[in-house]
Amino acid sequence: MRISAALLPLLAITQTCLAFTVPFPSSPTLHNPSHGVTNQPKHLRQRGVIRFSNIVGSSSSTSLPVSAASTEVGAPGTADLPWSELGFEFRPTKSHLRMVHRDGKWEEAELVESPYLNIHIGATALHYGQSCFEGLKAFSHDDGSVYMFRPDENAKRINKSGERVMMPEIPVETFIKACNDVVKDNIAYVPPYGSGGALYLRPLLFGSGPRIGLQPSEEYTFIVMVMPVGDYYKGGLAKPVDGLIVDDYDRAAPKGVGAAKVAGNYAADLIPNMEAKKQGFPICLYLDAATHTLVEEFSTSNFIGIDNENKKYVTPSSPSVLPSITNKSLQTIAKDEGMTVEQRDIEVLELDSFDEVIACGTAVVVTPVGSLTRLNSDGDEPSKYQFSEDVGKTTRSLYDQVRSVQNGEADDKHNWNFKVQ
Repeated sequence: MRISAALLPLLAITQTCLAFTVPFPSSPTLHNPSHGVTNQPKHLRQRGVIRFSNIVGSSSSTSLPVSAASTEVGAPGTADLPWSELGFEFRPTKSHLRMVHRDGKWEEAELVESPYLNIHIGATALHYGQSCFEGLKAFSHDDGSVYMFRPDENAKRINKSGERVMMPEIPVETFIKACNDVVKDNIAYVPPYGSGGALYLRPLLFGSGPRIGLQPSEEYTFIVMVMPVGDYYKGGLAKPVDGLIVDDYDRAAPKGVGAAKVAGNYAADLIPNMEAKKQGFPICLYLDAATHTLVEEFSTSNFIGIDNENKKYVTPSSPSVLPSITNKSLQTIAKDEGMTVEQRDIEVLELDSFDEVIACGTAVVVTPVGSLTRLNSDGDEPSKYQFSEDVGKTTRSLYDQVRSVQNGEADDKHNWNFKVQ
């Protein structure tokens, strides 16, 4: 089947069930000198191929194989958005990336404009929670370029999560390429340099094939959605937040899936999170499920305790805690600054010894916690652990340093940034 060259621009903007590739010049491969991510999969190099799209939900959405995408990276921050007013919430963008695993292999990735999926009513993600996700960010630099922060670490973590619930591996290079291409297609929505915002990427892997008995799916869908975001907690580092220690609920069971970023882990936090907010606490701290004597993690963030006198950075070591890539990065920075980093059990009573407490994660980056309150069911006076009333000096230093690397303002000596190209 031959299509006139004059019709290609029209087809590129018309909703159709056809997915096609046009003969653009070969797109560059990803390259980070320290990581050597240079191999582009063969199926992403095809040109001049016309075929029917077989991806989930493609019949009602405009979809374009990644191999047909422009090789040019446009200017970030050109979308008409209130960049200084962004919060951490969903905003529509141009497209998401979608890829399906069938018959033991990943099919070609496609950029899809519709934000909806058609999914089988028997999908294992719906019935058995066979689903995991990631979170990472892309940042504008002063020269107009855009970089993703440590996507290789997210690739490794999603594979560990997927392995825990029996889902197929996504090759690290494939994951990074998918993230690169969806950022490039939505480059206008990357907040401009100096705005304080970032483009948040949410990769999601789930069982999309039908099963009624409890067993893994035969089909999986991987998507990467993006949206411009600001601070997770309004004000960012402007003022420490007050937290509530949760006693009536547990986040994860010992030997369960707490260390995997599976969707169900977050559903368990919905009720306690909403109840805490009604009482004036924007963040919850969970304890170990077995004894309720050890600190584990905040609702969506790792816990860090800072002892300034002894220059210690202390964070829990627990098989129920999700390994945070932000925490890992901050630990490296702390070591560079001469601090002693300890990963170990932290008893609740030890909270009194910390000068500063931090909630850290991709979404929040670094959030200072001003106090932690533990309510008593017997009506006695609640216990309250008070930390720095203002942003602590170590919190500020750690935040400034990681943000400087993300924004391209400091030497990326650990090679954490991957350029979008």
